[in-house]
Amino acid sequence: MADSLRIHPVTESADVEAFIRFPFSLYKDFPHWVPPLLIERREFLDPAKNPVFEYAKIQTFLAFRGTEVVGTIAAICNTRYGKFHPEEQHVGFFGLFECIQDQAAANALFNAAAEWLGNQGKTVLRGPVNFTTNDIVGLLVDGFDDDPAILMPYNPPYFAGLLESAGFTKAKDLFAFTLAERDYQGQLDGVATKLAARGHVKIRPVDLGRWHEELEFVRSCYNVAWAKNWGFVPWTDRELAFVAKELKPLIDPRLAFVAEVDGKPAGFSISVPDANQAIKLAKGRLLPFGLLKLIWKLKVAKCTRLRTIAMGVLPEHRRRGIDAILVHHLVRQSVAYGCPVS
Repeated sequence: MADSLRIHPVTESADVEAFIRFPFSLYKDFPHWVPPLLIERREFLDPAKNPVFEYAKIQTFLAFRGTEVVGTIAAICNTRYGKFHPEEQHVGFFGLFECIQDQAAANALFNAAAEWLGNQGKTVLRGPVNFTTNDIVGLLVDGFDDDPAILMPYNPPYFAGLLESAGFTKAKDLFAFTLAERDYQGQLDGVATKLAARGHVKIRPVDLGRWHEELEFVRSCYNVAWAKNWGFVPWTDRELAFVAKELKPLIDPRLAFVAEVDGKPAGFSISVPDANQAIKLAKGRLLPFGLLKLIWKLKVAKCTRLRTIAMGVLPEHRRRGIDAILVHHLVRQSVAYGCPVS
């Protein structure tokens, strides 16, 4: 007789640890999976440290067969999402979904999340979202033969079948694009030069000496520029500070820059070395040798791929070609840096 299936809400520190560690067993035979740093996952799930918990109600669940963990899920009631998308007040989210190839276990996890969200007044379950659209979003349905870049999803190919069999349908297509150094032949050079001269646009590197001031422009520009995008919810000050703390060690002025019109900031682009290439070497742990491997890859061996994590142009400066100028500058800088762009 098969072990009975049960869903257990995460309430104790031991539950949190089991929740965090389950993917390490699930993905042991998936060479392209990038193990997260355990210390980062603990902070991410800690209401005292992750500012998302200041406005979102989140309940995590473990699925067991007997004493063995076979799946995880988080139910997310995002009050800010309802505020910025009042027509979708009824939408709740699920994230951090991981499961063995077991439809009954997947259904039980989805049902637990849906029931909990139903008690919060939500009648639609949407995901995966970890925990907001400013973080890792979506289900990978193609490209399983490549390591995910930083802040990109990765999951087994059978996940799509688990969701579809549970009754989910596609809400939105999300695409990732890659440009290899060998594929760029200067197609934007002439156009970008003319647009910059016509629009009085100059590109300057982010000034790390004025980090907080630069960060405030990025926050305000990003929130305004993305306001009408599907599913967007603006960063709070504390959320951006939380993200910036994680990303600041990766910021290189050659890859993070601001577009100015007549000397005033009008847009920005931030790319970073794909830290997943270094994090993968650490295998989830900074000690005893994980930190040394991470530093070696980032500082000595160098990552061979870049990831553009944010880009935006203020609405009043659109139709000047600033987006094309930013992309052009990024491409030229990435070629000089020796990395393709993702």
